[in-house]
Amino acid sequence: MELRKIIEVQTMPGKVLSLKFSDGTAGTLNYEQWFDYQGVFSGLVDDQIFSQVTVNEAGTIEWPGEIDLSPEVLYAIVHHQKIIVDDQIVFDPSLGKGAWL
Repeated sequence: MELRKIIEVQTMPGKVLSLKFSDGTAGTLNYEQWFDYQGVFSGLVDDQIFSQVTVNEAGTIEWPGEIDLSPEVLYAIVHHQKIIVDDQIVFDPSLGKGAWL
């Protein structure tokens, strides 16, 4: 799998993230359809904190407190692609929050 970086992120109403990737593609995802507000992500329930998302030097998105999400997973979600490792599907975006296999 080719590694892509995120080069731009914007927040939109309803916990939606607009993402632009290093390969020139772009898309949106609704955070709440994919991720929970548990553990380190619990603070993201606050709209003010959620809106502080940035792109870090590694090319992924990050919130204060070093909370980040993998660009590979975000790319798979936006582009409706499975992640396959050693001929095994490890992430299937058609399964929503249950995508990790």
